[in-house]
Amino acid sequence: MSDRATAFDRMMNPWAYDADGNLTDSARAREAARTQLNSASASGGGGGGGGGGGFSADTNALTTAGNNSDQIHARLNTEGRGADEATAKVSTSLASWSTGKAAAGAADTWDQCVAALGGTIGQTTQALRATAANYRQNESAVQHDLGN
Repeated sequence: MSDRATAFDRMMNPWAYDADGNLTDSARAREAARTQLNSASASGGGGGGGGGGGFSADTNALTTAGNNSDQIHARLNTEGRGADEATAKVSTSLASWSTGKAAAGAADTWDQCVAALGGTIGQTTQALRATAANYRQNESAVQHDLGN
């Protein structure tokens, strides 16, 4: 059995163990891959911090994704509210009916959802742009510090 072979792990990941409580071949392969990814000294992989670089960031892709996110945000604010006028007419025209009240409630819920989604997309846009800028700034600082 491996170090992972605890009772809790067997309970949470029954697919990973055979009838005798040993890791299956598939689970061992995943464990080896996870260990390599988590090891800074692994050849060809590894996380940040001194492992010799298996990591890179495409700042142009991050910037493009931020720009695309911004366009989606702008469209959401216009196209996402396209049914507001028609829904308002229905809810006003049928105000004494349950259909009119339901239409008004649906419109309110829809507007809240569009606003929440817009907020999330706006935050994503800013995060993508800030991440790209941070990578550029850090790369420039590293290049400067190394005298390149």
